[in-house]
Amino acid sequence: MIFDNLSNLKIYLSIHRYFKDVFEFIKNKDLSKIDIGKHDVNDKGVFAIVSEYKTKEISETFIECHRKYIDIQIILNGNEKIGICNKQDCTSAPYNEEQDYQKLEGELSFISLKAGLFAIFFPDDGHMPQVKHKNIPENVKKVVFKVPVLNLCDGETDDK
Repeated sequence: MIFDNLSNLKIYLSIHRYFKDVFEFIKNKDLSKIDIGKHDVNDKGVFAIVSEYKTKEISETFIECHRKYIDIQIILNGNEKIGICNKQDCTSAPYNEEQDYQKLEGELSFISLKAGLFAIFFPDDGHMPQVKHKNIPENVKKVVFKVPVLNLCDGETDDK
C-alpha cells in the first residue's frame, strides 16, 4: 500500500508501466468536473470509476482485496476513513472473479483520505473504503483507477 499527497504521485510512476497513463489522465483532465461513471484511461485495460456516495458505519461495509487490478483511490470531495490490513493476516471468503474482489476478515488500522491525497492498494492489501471520517456521515466524490496487474516475472506482457 502507498498513501501520499497527490503532488507526489510522479514519484511512483516507475512501479508499474501504466501508472504514467494514470498520471497523464489526471494531468489532462479537470477531475473536479469529471462525470460519474467509467472512463477509459488507455487501450491496455486501465480505467477509472468515478462515484459519489455517503460514508458509512464500519458495520455497513467490508474489507476487500483484488487479484486482477491495483486500485489508485483519489478523493475529489469530502473525507473518508479507509481500513487497511495485510491479506495474509486475515481470513478470507471465496474470490468473486467476475467482480474481482475477495472479502476478508481481520484487524484494521485506518487512514484518513481527503482531497489532495491518494492511496494505492496492491493485491495483498486489504482495504475497507467508504467509512465515516470522525464518525460523521459525509458526501464523497471519488475516482478509483483500476490498473491491471502485470505478472512480468512469469513472462506476461501487455502485447495484444
